Amino acid sequence: MQHGVNKYRIYRWSFYIGLLVTLFLLILGWWHSNYSSLLVPGARSIAIGRLLGLLAAYTILLQVLLISRVPFVEENFDLHEAIDLHRLNGYAILVAVIGHVVFVVLGYASPVHAGLWHQFWQFNTSYRDVFKATIGTIIFFVAVGLSVYVVRKKMSHELWHLTHLAIYAAILLTFLHQLRVGGDFHSQRWFVAYWYTLYFLVIGMLGYYRFIRIFLAYNRHRFKVERVVKEATSIYSVYITGRYISLFSFKPGQYATWRFLEKGLWWETHPFSFSAAPGKRQLRITVKASSKYGEKLANLKPATIALIDGPRGAFTIDRARAKNIILIAGGIGITPYLSKIDELIKAGKSVTLLYAVHDTGQIAFRQELSNLKSKGLKIEVFVSSEGRRITQDVLKEHIKDDTVIYVCGPDNMSKSFVSTLRILGLPQRSIIAERFAF
Repeated sequence: MQHGVNKYRIYRWSFYIGLLVTLFLLILGWWHSNYSSLLVPGARSIAIGRLLGLLAAYTILLQVLLISRVPFVEENFDLHEAIDLHRLNGYAILVAVIGHVVFVVLGYASPVHAGLWHQFWQFNTSYRDVFKATIGTIIFFVAVGLSVYVVRKKMSHELWHLTHLAIYAAILLTFLHQLRVGGDFHSQRWFVAYWYTLYFLVIGMLGYYRFIRIFLAYNRHRFKVERVVKEATSIYSVYITGRYISLFSFKPGQYATWRFLEKGLWWETHPFSFSAAPGKRQLRITVKASSKYGEKLANLKPATIALIDGPRGAFTIDRARAKNIILIAGGIGITPYLSKIDELIKAGKSVTLLYAVHDTGQIAFRQELSNLKSKGLKIEVFVSSEGRRITQDVLKEHIKDDTVIYVCGPDNMSKSFVSTLRILGLPQRSIIAERFAF
């Protein structure tokens, strides 16, 4: 497994190096057109404003790349890492856009002693596509504002997702302004080609992985609900069948974003892990009916069409580079492990499952876990209503010199376990967490 881990790290570093190379070319193009202006007070402000405008476009494209579902990112960054990067980059967009507007307005207003508001208004009424860019900027402000935690936690996932779709329109509006008004492009054909290439690649990946791939997969497999099975109290498995379903490829531990075309459900998408290994006659996801959406999934009708956006995620067995593998599951967090335990055992790993539930009625997949136990899986069940919890002492007992720990469950639980494991001295690279939080 060591080879897989090295490849994982190489891919992550390749991503960061790629970002730095494109950033270097951006600064090079800006410098070529603006270095002489840095010596002139008014022109200096305009030059800085142009740089911030280019940085705004750069961070916007990075934002699109992060939401494009491109496998290079999806399979090499944990979900919460990608979300955190997406959020931080959103704040960078905000700073770059504000800085761009302020410095450019100051630079043009100062020499003629014009008021800042007057100059800003003149830009929007006299310069081609600037007003469109202003509208695009407002859209970005709204999207970033909705990403602030205190606002985001009060919103449904679907409403938050819907508001972010408007970013696509904002990208188009600002792109036109950049190419038609941007002073850095008038004398540099290579720089124009550079930006067209970036936009083409990023928008192309977004279009393919967010839209085209979903319909290509459906066209081949014709996914539909076969049946819904109750696994435990408020826990249900949805079985998906279709044509050549065993050829639908995913890695054990991955998830997908699912859309079911049934009344009251078709407009919503949610992420669920594959809860059965690849290569079977059906796909399976397992959900908890603790919300209105979960209750609707528990009552899905047979033959309901399913659209699958995936596979996605890096919660996979190729990162299990150690001999001793600990799987921590909180409630419904058991699901991604069901697709990977058998593979880990076959790979010669010592696998222990620490399974935490509120009460015994929520223990799911008893027969499957029993079968895996007969193959070598070690299982410990912790029922909180009976006073049994996965404590720091419990974790300490299982940590050895050669250990990797997977963590999956409610977001607060996962963060708590990760913090405890770090306190116990386990290095970050040996902790792999899956957290479905937006």
